[in-house]
Amino acid sequence: MFDIEKAKQNSSFRELKNSKVCSKFIEYNGKKLLNLGSNDYLGIASDEALRDEFLASCAKNKWFFGSGASRLVYTSSDVFLELEEWFEKKFASKKALIFNSGYCANLSVISALSSEKTLFLCDKLIHASMIDALKLGKANFKRYPHSDYEALKNLIEQNQDKFEKIIILSEAIFSMDGDSCDLVKLVELKKEYKNLFLYIDEAHSFFARNEFGNAHFLGVYKDIDFLLITLSKGVGSNGAVLLSSSDFKDIFINSARSLIYSTAIPSINIAWSLFVLTKDFSEKRANLEKNIHFLEASSHIFPFVVGSNERALFFSKKLFDVGFFAPAIRPPTVLPNASRLRLSLRGDILSGELEKLKEILDEIRDC
Repeated sequence: MFDIEKAKQNSSFRELKNSKVCSKFIEYNGKKLLNLGSNDYLGIASDEALRDEFLASCAKNKWFFGSGASRLVYTSSDVFLELEEWFEKKFASKKALIFNSGYCANLSVISALSSEKTLFLCDKLIHASMIDALKLGKANFKRYPHSDYEALKNLIEQNQDKFEKIIILSEAIFSMDGDSCDLVKLVELKKEYKNLFLYIDEAHSFFARNEFGNAHFLGVYKDIDFLLITLSKGVGSNGAVLLSSSDFKDIFINSARSLIYSTAIPSINIAWSLFVLTKDFSEKRANLEKNIHFLEASSHIFPFVVGSNERALFFSKKLFDVGFFAPAIRPPTVLPNASRLRLSLRGDILSGELEKLKEILDEIRDC
């Protein structure tokens, strides 16, 4: 059981935040702060004008705030099929399947793929939902050092004759570090071994800097067997889509437990996703790139590592005092002594609004 007193002693205790989001700002503890803690990378989820445009179209469509059943019982609206078909057109040769969230998709899809004859090889920094799936599914798995492809290849060599399938698990952009995996290298590895499969989570890459994610941008998506896309980050909506082959889609429909035993998300959420995906956000993406360049970050996820839990909380409070919401991220979300400010850059923030932030970060580096 979780030890509350110990967590309080080592500054790792967490509480829900009573806050309110308004555009690119967040109202928290009586202050209006520039929101650098959001996964809403283009500012879509909090765009009031876009929301109002969508709601104006709802009256003439049969979209509702509840779906009534799992999709294995029935599908509540044609808009589910329309969204899946949109993805299948953009990702030719793939079949799309909607899940309630990226966590639900990873949890049930990876569990469904697990067997005594399957081995998962996982980047050390993959998302908790993938680790939970492996543990709950009692899967065979080994972890390789973050982005160490020589170590990964050695693991493949050592195990390729012991298992029918070896599945590599990685994020396209890692959620806490903001760096990208080498998808081209992973595809090259896959082509060397007949029993090797790739499972890539595009949660933090889809629709943000590249409209259709890293795999599509690099032209390698056809060689990736399982591509997980979430709609709750760059798209500013809810839910997730798993892209795979037709055969695997049928397998997941029949064995992915979070799909089978969960009531589907409401059709109005699916309609909102489809509405957003058909809009042009190139201007916001260009502005996002300016912000990344201004702060000399490697991506829209900018980890500012400070070490201890206490330092992370101290500097988070320092930024709070001058108008920035910059959450302190601590273990177990990150490794011990790697606590950090996880700064999420957005396409609706102007570089000028980040000048004071940059000044303070430079001061922290020097202290």
